[in-house]
Amino acid sequence: MKTATYQDALNGFRAVGVEPGDTVLLQSAMRPFGYVEGAGKAIGEALYEALGKESGTLVAPAFCFIHEVQEHPVIDPVNDKSEMGAISEAIRHFPGAVRSIAYRHSFSAVGKHAKMITDVDPAISAFDLRSAFGKMLALDTKVVLAGVTYVNSTSHHFGQYLAQVPDRHTIERQVTLRHPDGTLEERMMMDYQPRPTTSGDYYEYPYDFNKLGLWLEQAGKVKVSTIGNAVIRSFRMRDLIDLVLTKYPVDQWIFFQDEQPVDLPFGKNATRDYVDEAGREDTAIWAVVDPEEICDRSKL
Repeated sequence: MKTATYQDALNGFRAVGVEPGDTVLLQSAMRPFGYVEGAGKAIGEALYEALGKESGTLVAPAFCFIHEVQEHPVIDPVNDKSEMGAISEAIRHFPGAVRSIAYRHSFSAVGKHAKMITDVDPAISAFDLRSAFGKMLALDTKVVLAGVTYVNSTSHHFGQYLAQVPDRHTIERQVTLRHPDGTLEERMMMDYQPRPTTSGDYYEYPYDFNKLGLWLEQAGKVKVSTIGNAVIRSFRMRDLIDLVLTKYPVDQWIFFQDEQPVDLPFGKNATRDYVDEAGREDTAIWAVVDPEEICDRSKL
């Protein structure tokens, strides 16, 4: 099994262009790295050091899909576990980290602009320009994909929202919000999700966000490196959104899979079937150097 140290992670993030003062949105999976001493906390801390704890900002998705299937969901930003992996959950617990309030799509952030990014109105879609995504776009945020492909890039959904794709819509959700002091408040929160399909599947047609990712790479807009067994990619959120808003008006299939899914030119895919907290069956797609070197924590 491949291994990676804190220094390996620090070097890898610097190799994809992370610099002091950056705002970085990290989307990640832990197992592709191989064995890492300190696990998700070490990876998150290495990225936080690379972007500068005094001058930079680290953002991680802290999404909670379990609320979709709860009859009376209680949104608890302090205690709701992030369903976005071990690294995301570790960042949520960093000293000074704050979290936005949202029905599903909350973000944890730490650093210079953390409070500004997470201070949003949950009655507005999490993908609105007034949301955390809009603020990250204004801050010229870099998106770092660590051990995952563009398939896991929620920034692509931000692009869909701005392009006003017809297969997704916003809906109101009546929920209960638990405040840090334990008091409860009834709130309306906005959610952005796929429209109901004729087939009953979650999506009418399968997405392939690697198409847009490949175009970014071919345009020289993506930096690629490795940490342990994980492939690391970095690109400017603004470059992705500019590409979406340029291409979508002339080709409304840019988000969807062609006859064959796109193969990216660097790294290989490893997959694992799983069921998310809302009960949906899905397949995790990891970006790795060697699919045989995926970390099996049950054997550690």
